[in-house]
Amino acid sequence: MGVCFMRLLFLAVFMGLMGLARPAQAHECNKVIATAHPEYPPYHWKANGKIIGASVALTKKIFDELGIEFEARYEGPWKRVLSSAKAGRFDMVLALKKTQERALFLEFTTKPIAPNPFAVFMKANSAFEYDEWADLINKKGGKNAGDRYGGSFDSFAQKFLTLEDGFSTESNLKKLLSGRTEYFIHGRYVGLAHFSTLKNGDQVKPLEVNINDGVIHSGFTKGSPCKVFLPYVSRRYGEMLQSGEAQRTLLEYVDRWAEFAKSEQKN
Repeated sequence: MGVCFMRLLFLAVFMGLMGLARPAQAHECNKVIATAHPEYPPYHWKANGKIIGASVALTKKIFDELGIEFEARYEGPWKRVLSSAKAGRFDMVLALKKTQERALFLEFTTKPIAPNPFAVFMKANSAFEYDEWADLINKKGGKNAGDRYGGSFDSFAQKFLTLEDGFSTESNLKKLLSGRTEYFIHGRYVGLAHFSTLKNGDQVKPLEVNINDGVIHSGFTKGSPCKVFLPYVSRRYGEMLQSGEAQRTLLEYVDRWAEFAKSEQKN
């Protein structure tokens, strides 16, 4: 009751201040057009010319609270999404890594939309004890070629770990199940989504402790009139993360992705 009341109060004050401060621009934003990476389940993926996923569900809920129409469109491959964002062809890019380069054309939310940690995946029936990075020393691991995990772990891995590159999640799964590797580093939620659709993927599980606790943000394009909603969206993202709603939504869309992928295979 208290949380709902405070949210409604903040929304009322925010809308009032927004109307006083920038009435013309606020009036222009009657609909938010967003897009995202087309192949990054459970956060988002392409389906029937649109983008669906956990990031879409969370953000749409926020704009529903504001009474603003929200649509997530398929813009094309990821490289085109970023170039279109630079050109200001839409209002918002959902759930991406916040970088200095991207901040030149996107105004990022001050709070992350969702966690995006990397985890250690192992065979479910032969998991070893893992509490810290040092537990991976003297064990042979796998990773997707090109993956980076953050400066500290990347430096540690280069000095102390044996990590073999694979060119797909499927190839790394085969190595793990055959015993060629003992563990595989992958995004926790992305890994759950990918393994849910791969043969024998149910034989792999992520360990409880992450190797890092990465997060991802959303960003409004610089010229979008809808960026006046940035403070409210940021606040709500923070609340959703703190309450566990973001994490629950990600797990829900792991299951939805599995259903979607199976239906696509049948067609």
